[in-house]
Amino acid sequence: MDHDTAREEAAAVWRGTVRAVASGPTPDEAWALLGDFCSLDRWVSTVRTCRRVVEGAAEPEGRPAPAPAPAPGCVRYCEGPVNMAAPGEPVGWSKERLLETDHTGRWYSYELLDSNKGFGRYRATVRVEHDPAGCAVSWSFEADPVKGWTLEGFVAFLEKLARGVAQRLEEEIMVKPWVKN
Repeated sequence: MDHDTAREEAAAVWRGTVRAVASGPTPDEAWALLGDFCSLDRWVSTVRTCRRVVEGAAEPEGRPAPAPAPAPGCVRYCEGPVNMAAPGEPVGWSKERLLETDHTGRWYSYELLDSNKGFGRYRATVRVEHDPAGCAVSWSFEADPVKGWTLEGFVAFLEKLARGVAQRLEEEIMVKPWVKN
């Protein structure tokens, strides 16, 4: 790769949207679960911890987030085993700020504040949309190129995450408890 090509790629902005269908759940049922900004660890398999940050420190494990629900300005701390920028690190972590939320429209936007995962600027919007099969989870992003990833690899990773979220919604909402006769 020549110097000019490398500079053009470094200056590029990555944009994309991934979408995964959840068969059965209505958009309102799905949003009731996904609409909590600090519950990502329940829905994304590569996130082991997701909790609200209070005055610069993360809340202790097991302590529920204080009411009311997270509002714009809220910061969450997430960590998990994926860190393409530094594969030798035991965990990848990020702090993310909720920018906007629209419970009626079933979406929220957030931005990355800090991370050890090779991110520069990153902003995303998560939506729950109507789909003939039930609902769909849509995840749009705009970011500087991420260290350790290609755009195609990053989009494929997000597609896999979105499919996993849709599957978790189906399991959580559509699985009926077994009733003993």
